[in-house]
Amino acid sequence: MTVNSLAYKDIQGFLPRRFKNSHKGQYGKVLVVGGDAGMGGAAILTSESALMSGAGLITLLTKKENVTASLLRLPEVMTYDISNFIKFCSYFEGIDTVVCGVGFGDSEWSKEAFIKTIECCKDKHINLIIDAGALRLLSKINTENTQLPKNLILTPHPGEAADLLNRSVKYVQENRISCAKELNEKFKAHVILKGYQTIIFSNKIYKCQEGGPELAIPGSGDVLAGLISSMVSQNINIEDACRIAVAVHGKAGNDYRDEHGEIGLKSSELIQNIRKRINL
Repeated sequence: MTVNSLAYKDIQGFLPRRFKNSHKGQYGKVLVVGGDAGMGGAAILTSESALMSGAGLITLLTKKENVTASLLRLPEVMTYDISNFIKFCSYFEGIDTVVCGVGFGDSEWSKEAFIKTIECCKDKHINLIIDAGALRLLSKINTENTQLPKNLILTPHPGEAADLLNRSVKYVQENRISCAKELNEKFKAHVILKGYQTIIFSNKIYKCQEGGPELAIPGSGDVLAGLISSMVSQNINIEDACRIAVAVHGKAGNDYRDEHGEIGLKSSELIQNIRKRINL
């Protein structure tokens, strides 16, 4: 297998640009499903990352206790309380990309939100990013009896990849490329295996040279999920969207490291650095 090196300089020519005569509807509609009890910040970070990297419209479906916090921080994001799932699929109409799983736990709410998201994406041309807690839930369902969307992106860290493949984390870390390939084949998905030198397994294989231990922080993966959703919603093919998001995310971490060092980066600050990199 040929593994291609990926750096920020490789994707600069692919960064999205605005038309002078345009409106928000031309830059993609993102739906974030996440934020179980005590973990609303993850879904808010994902929404903010999608917004700050250029997505035109962002909607957040979350638990009732997160709605006020989301609206206070991000009045630009349409935020809805999902206490029940009666009208859940109506929020998927006209959506380009869904991020499912940020801030998920093991509760019945998370489990139902995951299963309903799969159902609502079925037979629709929607890009689905499965991240975080939803990856743990994906590992527990019978995928042979579950119709997953065609435009599927999985973003596991090594622990989540180990669950999905029923292997040890040690094995995943020692065989990162072959494990990404196995995930790609098992789920027929574009795979981003996070960690040092993040692996992208799509039509081609990439190993990212950007980013380092400064990104080992709470919310870093949530920010990446939002960034991917924004890129893929802006009429960028999935492979290039993944390349852009991973390289920009890593470079934004490098920018913090170069100014401050490897310790102390907050995910909300990372989003600001991403915005700068997107606009260069």
